[in-house]
Amino acid sequence: MSDIIRFFETHKSGIIDSWIGRLERAYPGEYNADKLRQQCIRYVQLIADIHIPIEQHEVFSDYRAWCELLFSKRIPIEHILQSSLFFREAFFERVGEFEADRAELVSVIAHVVYRIDQFQTVVYSYFFDHARGKIEQQDKLIENMHDDKLNLIGKMASSMAHEIRNPLTSIKGFTVLIRKVLPPASLHMIDKYLDIIDNEFRNIEMQITGFLSFSRKPIAEENPELTPINSLLDKTLLLVNPLLLNENIEFTAHLEPGLTAHVQKVAIIQVFSNLMNNAIDALRDAEGRERMIAVKAFSDGAYIYVRISNTGPEIPAAIQASLFDPFVTGKAEGTGLGLAICKQIVERNNGEITFQTNSRETTFTLRFPSPAAEPT
Repeated sequence: MSDIIRFFETHKSGIIDSWIGRLERAYPGEYNADKLRQQCIRYVQLIADIHIPIEQHEVFSDYRAWCELLFSKRIPIEHILQSSLFFREAFFERVGEFEADRAELVSVIAHVVYRIDQFQTVVYSYFFDHARGKIEQQDKLIENMHDDKLNLIGKMASSMAHEIRNPLTSIKGFTVLIRKVLPPASLHMIDKYLDIIDNEFRNIEMQITGFLSFSRKPIAEENPELTPINSLLDKTLLLVNPLLLNENIEFTAHLEPGLTAHVQKVAIIQVFSNLMNNAIDALRDAEGRERMIAVKAFSDGAYIYVRISNTGPEIPAAIQASLFDPFVTGKAEGTGLGLAICKQIVERNNGEITFQTNSRETTFTLRFPSPAAEPT
């Protein structure tokens, strides 16, 4: 023990000067030199008093206030790590000058290094716990903000749905009336146009249903049923086929037969329709490249997969991480709600939606549990 006391009595000032010099060179002008020296003196005292357990040392009792000060001033943890390294370097410099036999030298080094590690562990634990607490607070704040935003969307959606449905009901009623009152010869001339109106009407109805999914008010929920996935895709294609033809987009489908899943039929058709319409929108900007959309449906036994790919531009990197959040969109005139609605519907049906994008194509993949793999 006397060797350690003798060592620090002789070399304390040199260690402190060397330590401070390193800190000032690494972080010029960032720390007050006088306050830094005071802290260094107290720290060396803590390390040198090996005969006092570190938790009982008078300097250690101030560590919490010291840590809180560093944390409140947003001192980076890497500065603290580097400071500890600089102290070790300054210490080992002076150890080489210490006149002692090998056993004494090893004893001094072992005790000092252990003491440094003890205090370092305590400080790091404090920073980790407080950083984790701050992160949890921020996560909670973000979650609350997200909930408030969804609540606002829900109120807006309910209001919009009411305002839109009133004129839609009139349009639907007059469409039915036209079919009834026109003579067959005249009806034949406009029947295909009325079919398009009917398809677009159903499409708008599905969009309204999607908006209402953001509402926190209970709405009539469609019950999931064991449903042929290919049938839902076929119905979706009936809705978007006029757009595919109008935009001159090449379309291919590879659908494994017999695929079924427990899903909400109308809601999942809306998801398929949204993704197909997004793909068509993307290809409007695909100048000088092939304009193709491909749909693939298959199963690996545990899950049913539906992949919708298009050869449009890559989704901008800046929005990829938040693509399924409300109000995030890469479209100049987009609302940023389509994919958020899709995600909510898919997850409500125990599914998952992901995407991959590059300069050649973008693919959205839907995954639903296979009935064969579900517990009975």
